[in-house]
Amino acid sequence: MKENDLEKEMIERLDVLSAKIDTLIQVIAVSPKMETILKNKTKTQQIEILSDLGFPKDVIALIVNTTPETVSVRISEIKKKREKKKKGKKRRSIVGKNTKRDT
Repeated sequence: MKENDLEKEMIERLDVLSAKIDTLIQVIAVSPKMETILKNKTKTQQIEILSDLGFPKDVIALIVNTTPETVSVRISEIKKKREKKKKGKKRRSIVGKNTKRDT
């Protein structure tokens, strides 16, 4: 293996290790509050909270006791729901502005 290739491989491994350490730090930081934060929430709500906190999908899956695929689907649904809410708010504000001008 060339020296350059070895260096690239080492950097890639360090990047992976760094990402795992960052995730571990997040989990440790939130752990004492985790039970309170997630208590009496549906799995979808738990996934939303953990995703908003920046946890990777595989870690969310472990915490919520589901698969990473399910987490991906739920996050996609949550994003669509949020986009729909934003569009609804924009429409209401536009309609509200028009009616104020007319009066």
